[in-house]
Amino acid sequence: MKLWPFGHRRIEKAVEAAALPLIEKFGSGLTPNMRALRMATTMADQLLSMGVSANSVVSKVLDVTDTYCERPVHIDISANVIMVSQLRGIEREPLTMIRPVAPRELNYMTIQSIQNLIYEIGKGQHTLDAAEALLETLLAHPKRFPWWAIMFGNASIVAGVTLMYTSDWQVIVTTFGIGIAIDRVLALLVRYSIPPFFRQAVAALFITLLAAGITALGSSGIEFFADTNPTLLVVGGVVMLVAGLVIVGAIQDAIDEYYVTANARIGKVVMLTVGIVVGILAGLYTARKLGIGIAVSTDPLALNSLAFQVIGASIAAAGYALASQTRRRAIVGVGLIGGVGLFVLSCIVANTTISAVPASGVAALIIGAAAAIISRLWRTPSVGIISGGIVPLVPGLALYTGLMQLIRYPPGDPLFPTAIGTLFTAVALALTIAAGASLGSMIGRPLRQQLASQRNTAAFAEFMRRQVKPTSANFLAGLALGRSGRRRHQAVRADEDPSEAT
Repeated sequence: MKLWPFGHRRIEKAVEAAALPLIEKFGSGLTPNMRALRMATTMADQLLSMGVSANSVVSKVLDVTDTYCERPVHIDISANVIMVSQLRGIEREPLTMIRPVAPRELNYMTIQSIQNLIYEIGKGQHTLDAAEALLETLLAHPKRFPWWAIMFGNASIVAGVTLMYTSDWQVIVTTFGIGIAIDRVLALLVRYSIPPFFRQAVAALFITLLAAGITALGSSGIEFFADTNPTLLVVGGVVMLVAGLVIVGAIQDAIDEYYVTANARIGKVVMLTVGIVVGILAGLYTARKLGIGIAVSTDPLALNSLAFQVIGASIAAAGYALASQTRRRAIVGVGLIGGVGLFVLSCIVANTTISAVPASGVAALIIGAAAAIISRLWRTPSVGIISGGIVPLVPGLALYTGLMQLIRYPPGDPLFPTAIGTLFTAVALALTIAAGASLGSMIGRPLRQQLASQRNTAAFAEFMRRQVKPTSANFLAGLALGRSGRRRHQAVRADEDPSEAT
C-alpha cells in the first residue's frame, strides 16, 4: 500500500539521502608537524636499538621536536616501544605515534652520524625537507666495515681475554681461531633469523665442542694442542658472547629511572646468559657421549702478569670497538682506555684494601670521564668509547660463573651459598661500573666544555693578532684562517657535544 500517492519516489529518495552520512575525502599528505614527529621517532628507534640509554635518546630527540614543532612533545620509552605524543590544545586532537624498536646490528658510526644530524638540526642548519633527505640517505647507505674486519674484531676479543690469563702463544692463536669460527656461526644464525637465545645456546655449544675436540687432539699426541686448558678455551669464547650484552646499559637506565626499560634489558641479559649456560651444558653432555671427557671448571682462573693483563685488555677493547664499527681513528684510543682502566683496577686492588667492586667503579669513572672529554676529538659517541673501554671490566664472566655454580650446586648443597654470593658479586660489579661510568661522563662534560672554550679563545686571539699586523707572507692565509676560524668557533662554542650519547 502506497502511503504517498503523489511524488512518492521523490520522498523515498529524500529519505534515503538523509540516511546516508556525508563522506569527506582527506588528502594523504602529512603536515610538517607530523613529519617532524615521524623523523624524531625514526631517530629514537635507531638509537635505542643500538644500545643508547633511554635518557640520552629522549634528550636528543627532543632537540629535533623543539626545533621543528611549535608545541612541546612528550616522548616515552617503555622497553622496546617508543611513544611520541603532542598535545595541541583542548580544541584539537593530540598527535601520537607508537613504534616498536626493531633489533639492529651495532654500528657506532651510524649513531655518530645521527647525533651529528641532531646537533645540526638543533643549531638551525637544516630545513625539515633537507633533514629528512639527509636522514633517509644516512639510513639507506650507512657507513660500515667489511665483514672480515668485524670478524677480526670479534676474534681479537677472544685472543685479548686469553692473554689476560696466559702467555702461551699457541693457546692465544687457538682462541683467535675459535673467535673466527664463532663469528661465522653467529653470522649464519642471524641470516636465518634465529632468536638471540638460541643463537647464544648454539654458539656456546659450538665453543664447548671445539674445546673438546682440541683437548682430544692434544691427548692424541699433537704437540700444538698439548696441555691446553679447555676451561680457558671456553672462557675466551664466552667473553666474546657476553661482551655485547647491555649489562651496564641496563643498570644505567635504572639509574636514570627508566625502570621498565631497565627491567626489559636486564631480562634480556639474563636470558642470553642462560642460553650460554644451556649451550655449554649441552656441549659437555655431547662430548661425554662421544667419549671425550672434559671438565669446565667454575673456579676463578689465575691471571697473567700485570703487563700482559693490560695488553690483553687493550686488545680486547680495541677488538670490541672494531666489531661494533667504531670510527677508525678511535679504535686504538678505545684500546688504550681499556688498558688504562684495567691497570687502575689492578693497582687499586693490589696496593690498597679496597675490594674489586669499588675499585671497578673508580676505573669506570676514569673511563667515563675520558670518554666525555675526547669524544669530540675522535668524533665518536662517548657511549661507544665507554662500551669498548669497560669490556675488560664488565662482569659477564662472573655472571656466567655464578650461574654455572648455581647449576652445579643446587639448594641444599654446602656450596650453594657460594653460587649465590658469586651472582650477587656480578650484580654489584655491574651496578658499580654503570654508576662509575655515568658519574665520570657527568664530570667530563663540563671539563670538555671548558677545554673547548679555552681552545677557541686562544685560536680567536691568535687570529686577531695576525689581523692587526698582517705580513705580506701570511695576509691571504690570515683571511682564510678568519673564515674557517669563525666557522669552527661557531661550531664548537655550543653548550652540548654532538658526540655525547650517555
